Amino acid sequence: MDMNKYYGQLVGFKITDFKFEKGAMEWDKHFPVFTLTNKLEEIKFVISQDEEGNGGGFAFIENK
Repeated sequence: MDMNKYYGQLVGFKITDFKFEKGAMEWDKHFPVFTLTNKLEEIKFVISQDEEGNGGGFAFIENK
């Protein structure tokens, strides 16, 4: 998978909301979920610990 292309899809979107959502399984941790919008659509940006969605994860917030 071309990760630059995959995450590049987010360019131009604006974060409009944030919340934690419970995973589907009872043992799942909560997932950090950002709501993003542009002029055409609204999407969810969900942070997971892996590609299979096996629990919530962590994202680093860094200064440029």
